Amino acid sequence: MLTPEAWMAQLQTALRDRLGGAARAWLDEALDEAHAEARATARAAAEAEAATGAEATAEPEPEATAEAATRAAAPAEAAGPRDPASSSVPALSYTAYAPPVWEMRFASAGRHCTRREPPHARDREAAEAARILLLHTARADARTVTRLYEHGTAAERRAVLMALPHLDLGPSARPLVEDALRTDDTRLVAAAVGPYAARHLDAHTWRHAVLKCLFTGVPVTAVAGLAERARGDTELAHMLTAYARERTAAYRPVPADLQRVLDLTAPSASAVPLATPFPSDSSPAPTPAPAPTPAPAPAPTPAPAPPFQPPLSP
Repeated sequence: MLTPEAWMAQLQTALRDRLGGAARAWLDEALDEAHAEARATARAAAEAEAATGAEATAEPEPEATAEAATRAAAPAEAAGPRDPASSSVPALSYTAYAPPVWEMRFASAGRHCTRREPPHARDREAAEAARILLLHTARADARTVTRLYEHGTAAERRAVLMALPHLDLGPSARPLVEDALRTDDTRLVAAAVGPYAARHLDAHTWRHAVLKCLFTGVPVTAVAGLAERARGDTELAHMLTAYARERTAAYRPVPADLQRVLDLTAPSASAVPLATPFPSDSSPAPTPAPAPTPAPAPAPTPAPAPPFQPPLSP
């Protein structure tokens, strides 16, 4: 299994091969800015931690501390505002009024990522891959990914969700996954049930995520860790059976994926067929006929895809 760094290296190589010359130059600049931002943030955090540790170990007398602060403040006031360029703390590329430069690159990726081949059209998958690379390179924290998700377009939100497994965020980004599962955008739902959800969603939310895929028509192959988490889950089996009965009572077909997931809830590898046969999406509609007709051959089941794939294959 590839490490996140090796996976990102493959993704970057595939992306550069897919982009045109101007788009590759844009990508290199964007990644350089994200990398510089990550280094500056790490240095600032290290210096702040060192300063905090020094203050904790030194315990001067209150009178001496006040006198020292007064002496230090006097020349600073006389000198006027401090020049940021002369500061020992590395300057970040943003202020209170503007986001980091790489975040603006993140938002504009859709305009710059164009295919190498004529007619050099904009490439949605390439833009998504570039955004994932930027998030990983910048070492985006939970506050950053939350801001980008909340203020982003659907494409930007999907990129954030796809990048979550490759960011060291722990469960802090779980609200973003839960928000995506409340939408009816199938591309967001499919991205939300990836490896991050498999690791960090609680059992109740994860079960409803599986049902959400059935509601919206998202293939259950998009659910990462489905077989492992569904195995022996009797509560999920009850929910699936109840959903199938509701659909049947309303004379609506049952999603074909439902029986597949229900089979996975068995403690062993043996299948668990529904107690009552329910019509599925792939079943032929019943027709009144004096004599029974042979049932059509079932449609071939597509081979399941890996739970999470890079937007671009190397």
